[in-house]
Amino acid sequence: MVRDLDASYKQIVEIARALMMNASIIIMDEPTSSLTEPEIERVFVMMRALKGHGVGIIFISHKLKEVMQICDRFTILRDGKKVAEGAVSEVTSDDLARFMVGHDIRTMALQRQRDTAHEVLRAESLSDHKFFHDISFSVRAGEVLGVTGLLGDGRSELFQAIIGAGSDYAGQVYYEGKPVKVRSTTQAVDYGIGYLPRNRKENGILKDMNILENGSIVTWPRLAKFGLINRLRQNLEFDAQVNRLRIKLERKSDRITNLSGGNQQKVVLAKWLSTRPRLLILDNPTQGVDVGAKEEIYDIILDLADEGVAVVVLSSEAQEIIRVCDRALVMYHGALQGEVSGDRMNEHDIMRLATGAALN
Repeated sequence: MVRDLDASYKQIVEIARALMMNASIIIMDEPTSSLTEPEIERVFVMMRALKGHGVGIIFISHKLKEVMQICDRFTILRDGKKVAEGAVSEVTSDDLARFMVGHDIRTMALQRQRDTAHEVLRAESLSDHKFFHDISFSVRAGEVLGVTGLLGDGRSELFQAIIGAGSDYAGQVYYEGKPVKVRSTTQAVDYGIGYLPRNRKENGILKDMNILENGSIVTWPRLAKFGLINRLRQNLEFDAQVNRLRIKLERKSDRITNLSGGNQQKVVLAKWLSTRPRLLILDNPTQGVDVGAKEEIYDIILDLADEGVAVVVLSSEAQEIIRVCDRALVMYHGALQGEVSGDRMNEHDIMRLATGAALN
C-alpha cells in the first residue's frame, strides 16, 4: 500500500502516475523535495527523456541548484508578481536567489558571541541496534548544533528516540545535568523540549484544523481550565508569534492548507515557540520553503540561540548547516562519523564524512 511507503517513494509514485498519462505538458511542483540525490538524478533522467520526446515541463522548485542543472529558462515570482525571467545559461544561482528575495543573501552566519557554558543535553553511547549505534554528543544553551549526513543516516530516528517518539534505546541521556528517559512527547514538552518534525505534511500540520488551532495546540493544556481553553490568551499568544515570525495569513480561522509551504512551516514553528522551549530540535526546518522564507527561519534560529535556547538543526543540506550552525556532527550509516567547526565547516569536509571517509 502507498501509505506504507516512506515519503521519497510516495513522491516517485506520484511522478510515475503523471508520466503514464502521456501528457504533452507536465507541471512538476516540488517533485524532488523528499528525494535522495540518486533518486533526484533518476527523475532528471526521466525529464530529459521526456524533453527529447517533445514533452514540455514546468518545474516548480525552490532548489536553485536543481533549477540551474535541469532547466532551460526561468521565471521568478515574488509576492504573487513576476519579477524576473530569462535563460538559465545567462544567470548564476546567486542571481536567482537575489531575484527571489529582492536583495543579496548571506551564505554563512554572522559570528555571534554567546554564553554557551551551560550544558542542556548530553547523550552517552545511545544505540537502538537498528537506526543508530554508539552515539555520544552534547549541546549547550545558546548553541546551534547541526546534525547532518545523507538521507537514511539515522539522525531523525536518534532524536525521535530521545524525545520519546521513536524506538527504545540503550545508553543514557542527561537533561539539565540529570539522567532522564523521556517516554512520550507529552513528557518532552513538560521538560521544555520542542521538536519540529521532518515531514510537515505528514507529521507537522493537522490538515482538518485551522491556522490558530495548529499554531497553539501544544499549549492547550496550559491554556485550559476545567477543560475549557482560554480563547483570549490563545489568540494573544498566537498573535505574538504571527508578528514575531512574520506569518502571512488572511484569517486565523482559515484551514492551515490555505497557507503557502513557508507560512505553514512558520505556524508549526510558532506552535513550538509558544511552549518557550529550553531545547528545540528542528528536523529539516526549511523543507519546501522559498529562499526568502529560509532566510527568515535562519534568523529566527539565530535569535533563539541569542536568547539562550539550545537549538539542534537536522539537515541534509550542507549549505544550511554552514549558514546557521556553530558546529556540526556528521553521521554515516547510523554512526557518528565526525564533527566539524570553524574552517572545517565546508561542503567538502562535510561530504567526505557523510560518505564514510575520514578527514585529512
